[in-house]
Amino acid sequence: MKFDTDLPLQHPWIREASPMHLPPPVLLTALQQPRLAGLDALRAVAVLLVIVNHLGLDRIGPVMVFDGSLGVELFFVISGFLITWLLLGEHERHGRIALGAFYQRRVARLLPASLAYLLVGMGLLALRHQPIPWGAVVSTVLYGTNYYQAFTGAAAHYLSHCWSLAVEEQFYLVWPFLLAALLRHGRSPRQALGLSIPLVWLYKAVLIFGFGVGEVYLYRALETRMDQLTAGCLLAVLLKTPRWRRHFEQLARQGWPLPALVAGLVLSTSLLRDTGTVADQQLFGFALETVLLCALLPLVLIKATERGATAALLNAPALVLIGQISYGMYLYHPFVVHPVRNAIVRLGGPPAAGILVAIAALVVVAWASFQWFEQPLREWLRPRSLSSDPSRPPHAGTHRPPTRSAPAVPGRPSPAT
Repeated sequence: MKFDTDLPLQHPWIREASPMHLPPPVLLTALQQPRLAGLDALRAVAVLLVIVNHLGLDRIGPVMVFDGSLGVELFFVISGFLITWLLLGEHERHGRIALGAFYQRRVARLLPASLAYLLVGMGLLALRHQPIPWGAVVSTVLYGTNYYQAFTGAAAHYLSHCWSLAVEEQFYLVWPFLLAALLRHGRSPRQALGLSIPLVWLYKAVLIFGFGVGEVYLYRALETRMDQLTAGCLLAVLLKTPRWRRHFEQLARQGWPLPALVAGLVLSTSLLRDTGTVADQQLFGFALETVLLCALLPLVLIKATERGATAALLNAPALVLIGQISYGMYLYHPFVVHPVRNAIVRLGGPPAAGILVAIAALVVVAWASFQWFEQPLREWLRPRSLSSDPSRPPHAGTHRPPTRSAPAVPGRPSPAT
């Protein structure tokens, strides 16, 4: 589909004049494509930040380059943005949000791989005659791992990293209902989301300075991470208006904003969040990085649809593949990367080679899980009406030229994370 004009969207909470002469709607065109160029590259960056950090490499000299916390933040912002964008699009097309179908898609997207990982881990522990962390198992099944860890001290085990998945699932249980209610009554999601973010920051300040709450809870609780998710939601709402899309398009036409945002993220992780002070990390570092990531995301979407070196990098097949299987990579990395890295080092290889081989092995495992297990079950569990729905949400992935429709690509995941 080709978009020749940047028409204002029909929502009661969008009041936007339509100028007579506008530049081509680059961002709107990118967002309406069958494949959202750039999102898989961002997912790939996020999961690689987490994995490399967990392998013990975080700094290059004094600079914090591989920060796993930043990768988690990026996942949260992408999730909030994409879920909200898709739900708003559904409301535009049908006048309502089908919550039942939304949750059926969530189950199809997330449950098969997570249950498989859970059962494989229990089996490996049983074969090694090691204790199974039953409390963590139960909390993972109920998507409460984050609070289980927050209240029990976050002991290390093969389910430790599932806390972030629990945060997202808890968010999915709340936000679609709130968004549907706001839209049903003609209320502005923008105002509600804009108010919620500073309230989360204030709430965290009260927990830190008023009650002395420690990092274990602040880092994992849904309500203390809500600002990152709702910031992504707010970005989706703002990008429904032509005025905000034009702001980002103007920024993208200049050369400095994208590298400046990346540099700001690196400086924040290296300076603000590496001081050892909970307040610096939670109130300043995470808040600044959330804002920077929200500014970065639309610029990446724009740059990925253009021509040049940046677009070639963002659409590189290796990055797109890693982004598409990032969920499986995140799930399975405790089983794969440490044994492979350690084996390479024992054989006399350098640590850097161990990290590269470990990531390559993880890609193979995650791709096999995705191709032969996750995707068949997802297709079976998805609502049947999606297969014939012409308004089915776009995938995230490589760029297709906006002047022609992208061919259907079998076996690719839903963009929702």
